[in-house]
Amino acid sequence: MSETMSRRQALFMTAGTLGTAMLGAAAISGKASAATMGKEPADSTFDTEMVLKILVKLGETEDMGESADGHRINYPIIGGTFTGKGMKGTVIPGGADMSVRRNDGVTWVDALYRLRTDDGQVIIIHNAGIWRPNEDGLRKLQAGEKLEEKDYYCLTSPYFRTPPGKHAWMSQYIYVGTIDDVSENEVLIKCYTVRQKNAAL
Repeated sequence: MSETMSRRQALFMTAGTLGTAMLGAAAISGKASAATMGKEPADSTFDTEMVLKILVKLGETEDMGESADGHRINYPIIGGTFTGKGMKGTVIPGGADMSVRRNDGVTWVDALYRLRTDDGQVIIIHNAGIWRPNEDGLRKLQAGEKLEEKDYYCLTSPYFRTPPGKHAWMSQYIYVGTIDDVSENEVLIKCYTVRQKNAAL
């Protein structure tokens, strides 16, 4: 393998016959010209679709103090419910929702827990992201005022691990998530698939 071969080229070589089949008859016969292959692609456009809502119940907050990467707090996950595209069920107790407030004022959110569907499947969700106040939010925090949704940036990137079967599609997309406070001990997580417009699914 040439030392100058890109990772993308190596990936296509590894794909073997699958890659050949996807390229189609034109590429096989050599009709895909260098000029065609070299065209700059148009800007991608994306759609989102909400596919999952999780109401997470939180236990007593565990303030773990300062660490090398910031001030760490754990919000134990003790239960909850969820509904989604072709599924519903419960949140299995025993997960963790860790946050680390960095010195730059940004809070890194990192939650790991499990969902049990009504048909008996267990789905692992790893949901990591960023929370940070904007200028108005920072001013409100300093004044001890309650924040509104417009006062902060908060997005996550959920990742799902599923068993084979009807819910396996969940591990085949990129997701964006939101977090909303419902009460002192409950948060609502919404997960959206991110899809390329006009792409075959």
